[in-house]
This record gives sequence, structure tokens and C-alpha cells, in this order.
Amino acid sequence: METSQFATDLRNRIAAARKAVAEAERDEDYFAVDVRNGELKSLLRMARENDVTVDDPA
Repeated sequence: METSQFATDLRNRIAAARKAVAEAERDEDYFAVDVRNGELKSLLRMARENDVTVDDPA
């Protein structure tokens, strides 16, 4: 598993984005859900493009 600072920071940002999506869903803020999901998709794409392994949230 990657141990670079980049990989660690990216994983932390993904975890924060997942939390933000969940909070927006809980608050029924559908605009925020869309925005946060977009951020999460971008971060996951960045991880994929840089071969950074991320945990499956399920």
C-alpha cells in the first residue's frame, strides 16, 4: 500500500468528502449532496489515476 504523503492526504480528503455527502443527505440538502458528490467523484478519479488505493465505504 502506498505510504506517500500525497496518498495519505488524498485518502483523508476522500474520507472527509464521504462524511460531507452523508451529512448533506441527513440534512436533506440536495444541492449540497450534488456538490459534495462531485467533489468525491473528482477525488476518487484522482486516486484511480495515481494508483492510490482507497477503502470501499461499504
